Amino acid sequence: MERVDVAIIGAGIAGLSLADRLRSRAPQLSVRLFEASDRPGGKIRTERVEFDDGRFIVESGPDAILAQKPWALELVSDLGLSDELIPINRMPKSTAILKCGRLMDLPEGVALVAPTKIRPFVRTSLLSWPGKIRAARDFVAGPRAVSGDESLGSFVTRRFGREVLDWIAEPLAAGIYNADPDYLSLQATFPQLALAEQKSGSVILGLRAARKPTPGKPDLPAFVTLREGMQTLTDALADRVGPILRTNAPATRIDSSEDGGYVVRVGARDVRTASVVLALPAAQTAALLTGIAPEASRELESLRAVHAGTVSLAYRTTDILRPLPGYGLVVPKREGRPINAITITSRKFDYRAPAGWTLVRLFFGGYRSPETMYLSDDALRDAVATELRSLMGITAPPAFDRIHRWQQGSPQYDVGHLERVARIEAALPSGIALTGSPYRGVGIPNIVHQSWQLADHFVRTAAELPGLAVLNASR
Repeated sequence: MERVDVAIIGAGIAGLSLADRLRSRAPQLSVRLFEASDRPGGKIRTERVEFDDGRFIVESGPDAILAQKPWALELVSDLGLSDELIPINRMPKSTAILKCGRLMDLPEGVALVAPTKIRPFVRTSLLSWPGKIRAARDFVAGPRAVSGDESLGSFVTRRFGREVLDWIAEPLAAGIYNADPDYLSLQATFPQLALAEQKSGSVILGLRAARKPTPGKPDLPAFVTLREGMQTLTDALADRVGPILRTNAPATRIDSSEDGGYVVRVGARDVRTASVVLALPAAQTAALLTGIAPEASRELESLRAVHAGTVSLAYRTTDILRPLPGYGLVVPKREGRPINAITITSRKFDYRAPAGWTLVRLFFGGYRSPETMYLSDDALRDAVATELRSLMGITAPPAFDRIHRWQQGSPQYDVGHLERVARIEAALPSGIALTGSPYRGVGIPNIVHQSWQLADHFVRTAAELPGLAVLNASR
């Protein structure tokens, strides 16, 4: 029977970051990282498609890193990849909103889901004059009288009115979290909005104050990516953790052992360990914890996730008769379209497509178009072709396409999410821990940060791990 101090289940960015941090900060611990599939990296996956004209870089999952949160960039630097970073291209107009079949510019100065510049907001055709007047009540509404979490939809409607929710907040928030704002926890996703309300009595004034530049602070791009694709990051992590990674190694059962540790069934063998970290989707984690942590398992089952997918297509630029402005467009729920957004990948970042070509990426599924997830590939291609013909004037077939579907791929942070996560963590037995996107942030920087915090906790408390002394003595 293999014996280790820490068994990490799941080799996505969460598990890889944790294993790497433990490798460097606690070399005295024996660590194993188990991945059920044949490759590490989880949703981070890059395909490089070669053509006579050059190369396309196609992402199946996340395509960028939010630069304002430092942890992922610190990891990139530590891996020696900083020279591979490229910033998002700056555009005079970043994103369009589809309303009644027409493209309308997102007003300049919208921060998170609220306006911070008055003149562009007054001039926008996204909102009616009654909608703009309603939004202006934010200046005099004062802070909320009661405390506690609420939905993003409730917050935005209360502060700005329904039009701002339908045509600005809903499509932008759904683009980040793939979630219905009427269920989305404000505290778990946009706590800055609640803080702005409480500090200033006005969300607009609070956000404007927070956006004032800090003297001496560099003007970072909003997003960066890696020149050869996001998989460069997870490949480098996998290379560095090296011998402790096991692929094609599904964990199917966790049992308590007589010494206070655990026995994990991995494939056809058992692994004896002092501690187990589950870096998996919530549903898989719940199934593994049924026997040893039934209360935590039940709470985990209440954490929802929705299906999501993307289609990437390559076109000659001359085949696009009506190019989209900026990086593309987002589609509000009220439009009733089978797609949620279109990103012009090759305009967003350099090196994504050869000269004379455009790489387009469409997003579908989630709460806005769940039925699209169940279309066959050919039916999905037909639906996408119809949308691209209508919105961009494209009638030519793509040079290639790539369809990616992620079942239960988008965790849903419903109202009360952070309290629910705290209850889950409190119900875990000693020596069992969780990390990853279902809990305290879905973006790569947040996930890296969670895993680093957990690794540092192991460093501080390694001597207290149940069964650790027995394992060390028996190795």
